Amino acid sequence: MNPFDRARRKAIEIRDQLLSHCHGGVPDSDELLACIEDVVNIAIEPVPHDHFELGNGDAVLKRSIKTIYIRNDASPEEHAYLLAHELGHLFLDFVEGKKTISQLSMLNPQVEPGEAVIVEGYGAWERQELQANVFARELLLPRELAFQLWQEGGRSRSIAKRLHLHLELVRQQLADALLLPRVPIPPPPIAPTPSKAQLAAAEANERFVNVVAGPGTGKTTTLVQRITYLLNQGVPPNKILVLTFTTRAAQELVERLRIANVTGASQIWAGTFHALGLEFLRKYHTLFDLTPQIRIADDLQQVRMMVDELPKIDLQYYRRLQNPYDWLPDVLGIISRLKEELVTPDGYSKILASLPPVDDETTRNRKDIELIYRAYEDALRREKWVDYTDLLVRLTREAASNRPAIAQFVDQFEHVLVDEYQDVTHVMVELVKLLGSSTKNLWVVGDIRQAIHHWRGASIQSLLKFEQAFASGNSTSIRRYSLDVNRRSTPEILRVVDLAGRLHALQPRIAADVVTPHRPSSGQIPARYQCEDSDSQTRTVARQILSAVSNQHQFRDQCIISATNAQLDELASGLTSVGIPTLHIGDVFQRPLIQRFLCLMQLLSHKCPTALWGLRNDPLLGMPEADIAHLIAISKTDKQWQKGGWAGKSVPGLSLAGIQANEQLGLLFKSLKRHKRPWDFVCELILELGFGMPSLDDDTTECQIERLALWLFLYGVRNSDGSASQATLSKFLEREDMRRRIKQRIERTLPPEASAINAVRLMTIHGSKGLEFPVVHFPNVDSARFGNRGARSGDNDNRALLLPPEVLNSNAAERAFEANVEQNNLLYVALSRARDSLNIYCTKVDIPACIRDAKSVQALYGDPSVKTKKAKPAKAAKPAFLPTYSFSAIETLIGCPKQFHYSHELRLPGEQEIDVSMRARSALLEALERVFRDGTPATDTFHQVWEERALPAEVTDQNLVAEAFGAFNLGLAIQSATTARYVPPQKALVEGVQIELPWMLEAANGSLHWLNTGMSLKYLSSNVRPLLLNLINKPQRLMHLHSLSSGNHAECLPSDKPGATSLVKAVKALSKTE
Repeated sequence: MNPFDRARRKAIEIRDQLLSHCHGGVPDSDELLACIEDVVNIAIEPVPHDHFELGNGDAVLKRSIKTIYIRNDASPEEHAYLLAHELGHLFLDFVEGKKTISQLSMLNPQVEPGEAVIVEGYGAWERQELQANVFARELLLPRELAFQLWQEGGRSRSIAKRLHLHLELVRQQLADALLLPRVPIPPPPIAPTPSKAQLAAAEANERFVNVVAGPGTGKTTTLVQRITYLLNQGVPPNKILVLTFTTRAAQELVERLRIANVTGASQIWAGTFHALGLEFLRKYHTLFDLTPQIRIADDLQQVRMMVDELPKIDLQYYRRLQNPYDWLPDVLGIISRLKEELVTPDGYSKILASLPPVDDETTRNRKDIELIYRAYEDALRREKWVDYTDLLVRLTREAASNRPAIAQFVDQFEHVLVDEYQDVTHVMVELVKLLGSSTKNLWVVGDIRQAIHHWRGASIQSLLKFEQAFASGNSTSIRRYSLDVNRRSTPEILRVVDLAGRLHALQPRIAADVVTPHRPSSGQIPARYQCEDSDSQTRTVARQILSAVSNQHQFRDQCIISATNAQLDELASGLTSVGIPTLHIGDVFQRPLIQRFLCLMQLLSHKCPTALWGLRNDPLLGMPEADIAHLIAISKTDKQWQKGGWAGKSVPGLSLAGIQANEQLGLLFKSLKRHKRPWDFVCELILELGFGMPSLDDDTTECQIERLALWLFLYGVRNSDGSASQATLSKFLEREDMRRRIKQRIERTLPPEASAINAVRLMTIHGSKGLEFPVVHFPNVDSARFGNRGARSGDNDNRALLLPPEVLNSNAAERAFEANVEQNNLLYVALSRARDSLNIYCTKVDIPACIRDAKSVQALYGDPSVKTKKAKPAKAAKPAFLPTYSFSAIETLIGCPKQFHYSHELRLPGEQEIDVSMRARSALLEALERVFRDGTPATDTFHQVWEERALPAEVTDQNLVAEAFGAFNLGLAIQSATTARYVPPQKALVEGVQIELPWMLEAANGSLHWLNTGMSLKYLSSNVRPLLLNLINKPQRLMHLHSLSSGNHAECLPSDKPGATSLVKAVKALSKTE
């Protein structure tokens, strides 16, 4: 259910009434709203900007006297927006006797500093503001009208000027109208009639109620019924607290109540745990020495902040010469888990001290985590930031230790309702206990067999020990209810789901409830296809997708659910190659259209125009390589050619093709400035100049997905940059690069309109939670991932040593048990998404017992794997130009192709080039090279290079200087011991690509010594081995690798099968694209 459909429907209804009073054609906002007082029966009163009624806002709706006050100095465009926004509150909020205050900043993309905007949509107030905004936009410029005006030649500024509308409003409506599928607004859904079991659970009189809601049994319906029951019993709506886990769940719940005309629905506090914590901190910010505008540090901001703190911390395990972006995100993840368990740095240290001793390396690692944890908390307090976990931790701790000071907040609710209770973390459980300690009315709904978030801290103990946690000597006050009718799946599918629930690690402790099907038998038994390999599996999935289409199911009715994103990427690629349309956006930044925008951003914001390489194949903007090299060269010697200064200007030395491309770039950049916000920059290109706008006449699936990807990118750049400062192009690019460095995956939720695209959905099991599909394809099923085997061998053993179960309020046996349960639960959740048809695909023989059952699952064979014999290509002429990449670039390609693409193909900036640790490593190697090559004095050379690179002095970062100088001296010692001579950089030729290695030392016997600053040599050795016999000047049988950071040494021999190595495979794939 789209929570904004009602807002759009009501806006169009009111607009139609207003249009009947206009003179025809397309009225501007002045004419449209001229008769609003008569049509709506409300007074509009202009008042001075400092009028007391405005309450520091720009407009106010006062319902008690049916009046909207608007500041009288607002422009016509601002007046129209403020009036329409308040009308949205009037028609949507259903709150009598209260007033709402609006501000023009609500139209601004950066409403709040920092990352607070991410949590904004979760709370009740923010949800109402968003809906009022949607109403205002649709009232003033409906999507259909926006599309029509664009087709007639209108653009964002001309439309805004013609209709007297705010440019920001026009941009948002154009983006939605042009880039999202055009679908009619659906009517409100009809609520199903509740079953007896649902009514019994909804009307429970016990004070602590645990409702077990299996898949498809109507969890949300029961929750709505519970709220309705409480209101009918006379419970004031503002005494009801409903806690959910997602924005979607909270919005859907409130919308269902409003559609059902439940009195007082909007006064119920319904939102996420984190939204409740955010509201608490806003009200009690002075208790924590915070500002009223709470600044929330996301993962990236946390890393940024702690990188600056590292020079002040005396670490023993982590080295200052290590790139902090490689290890700091993992440490901060450990700290976040400790905070979720309410474990302080002192608590962590105390628990570890009580455990059996571990090896010295792990001990030092644990001690460093404790030190970083303390420094992290100090930095948050000093800089007045909070992280997401703090939203819960601070409220929970304050409620436990200082309840009288915040009693007005924590004691305001008489009834606490919690959705998806199986997914709560320890801190959430403790918060629920504290919220319910005074009211003694707690109603939770969930399903322990759908708990699949153990990996992020959720614990099934919340349901296993529900009675124990809330019993107070009176067992009659606690009761477990079970919803027993499945309305989703056919009986045939439900039989398999039931088996997955009973052949389950939980069965001995909590037996699966009996659930009966509501639907009649379909006669279609779920099928299991045994496939030879991944190719066979993809072909079989494709065939079954087409079979479903022949049985009257659209592509959009089908979903492929798999365990990992990597599996989905492989399947999407394979299905696309055989003509199956798939809705799998992936990383929007990898799409060619989006890469053009990134390159244009960099050309304006960075001194050197290396991003021209990323545009070199663009038919309009591409330049010959010689011209690109020329512009890069002159930008390094003359400031006037930096940051796009050459665009559109006469530049001596360019070819005719280069001049033409430069003229086109000049036209694009004419109205663009490098200090623009990314949102303004992209909107100007797309919605004003029409640059990059996919064809609006092409409704093929591919083009619809391309427009959708552009919409996701456009709204992705609209967010703040997380540092509470104005976002600029350079900051946006730097931030995105840092995201890649710390491997932060941005989960972009598709808009509801995407469901109109006729393509097969692809989702992870976690992403599919709470959804259902007529046809489900479930590939990659085996016992190793879903069987009763506990944690798999690929799990992070080192993290388990750093976070032993005892610090997570658990023990080894329970940790293993919960890991086992989660594996079974993942299978259970995936199987239960299907409504009409379920197809399971396996490439391994060892599969879970529930899908081996011959009575429940039909066993079939998959399509044979097609081994095509590749035709021998004709011998190509030797290219005049051999592409050359540094060895470090190829290592990036192997470890992270996306990072390689951004940094070495698009030539986008790299944060790793800025970090002091990487600069220090580069400096000590340069100092050694000067000493070995030029014979300069060692110590003087080190200090000279250190100063040239503007690296920190010893008083500022003692550990960094000491480690770097120690590594430098180790390099001198190695050269002295081997009497090796300096060898300049040399190249290896692999698959038509030249790989340039750094300088080395050559001993008298001809063996090479590579001085490296990385900590580990294992990875380096695996990538060097296939190169030894391919060195152009002198192939090698032996190479010595030295880590100057760790002191390790390794001997490297040539690969026996270089073609099978990761390096050769990666270069082979790269050479095909050159």
